[in-house]
Amino acid sequence: MRQGLIWLVLAVVAVAPAFGSSIIVNLGSASSFGLLGGTISNTGISQVTGNVGATTTITDSGPWVVTGTVYPAGDPIAMAAYGAIFNAGGAFSTTEGLTSTGSFTTATSQTFLGNTVYASSGDISSTTGTNLTFNAQNDPTQVFIIQIDGALTVNGAMTFTLLGGANPDNIFWIVRNIATISVGSSGPITFDGNILAGDTFTMSAASGGSGVLAGTINGCVFTENANTLAGQTDVNGCAATTAGGTTGVPEPGTVPLLCVGLFALISYRWQPRRRAA
Repeated sequence: MRQGLIWLVLAVVAVAPAFGSSIIVNLGSASSFGLLGGTISNTGISQVTGNVGATTTITDSGPWVVTGTVYPAGDPIAMAAYGAIFNAGGAFSTTEGLTSTGSFTTATSQTFLGNTVYASSGDISSTTGTNLTFNAQNDPTQVFIIQIDGALTVNGAMTFTLLGGANPDNIFWIVRNIATISVGSSGPITFDGNILAGDTFTMSAASGGSGVLAGTINGCVFTENANTLAGQTDVNGCAATTAGGTTGVPEPGTVPLLCVGLFALISYRWQPRRRAA
């Protein structure tokens, strides 16, 4: 009886994950790209972590600094990555089709919890003093999905607060139409999360010219059409563009490994002993 109870408890613990995200976003081969689009245009001294690819044209007058490969427009590797996002069944349509469990009604200050899909009912524009808080509740694998049913316009006033181990790599902005980050004279903005836009993305130029930092995006930027960096923009790329990163996939917990050892110990402890003849 006692032995059976111990085995039951250990079996339950063994199959329970130490951490586990209930939402997984599969970027496929696009995870090694910092920028993807129908077209790519850069006019500032931007920095991009990861690869850059486009289906039609790539124009750089910055010049930019890219840690990965800038594939020629239409290159098969870039096309495959683009398809992993925007083809039927790709990451964009899959995440856009997720059922929302929370609402994002305006871009005023709001707190988002991990493993939750938040959706707007239309365009979103930031306002002065907007602060968005992402709380992973002490689980760094938790994923945040923000669905924008329209356009997203972010002004320099928007700020971000990450709590409980929240990781920008696990924040996904799914914008149905146009995504724009407008800086102007407000100074550079730091935007947390990956942007997947069904139309275009534009980072506006900062006051002072192309050599002045317009903003930093802690994530990758994928657009179905034009992807424009109008001014210096630092794009830090997806999780897979940094050492050992993954997106929304929990690492194996230590608990199951511990249980294997306990199984072996108990088996030895409860093994019948033969009496000496």
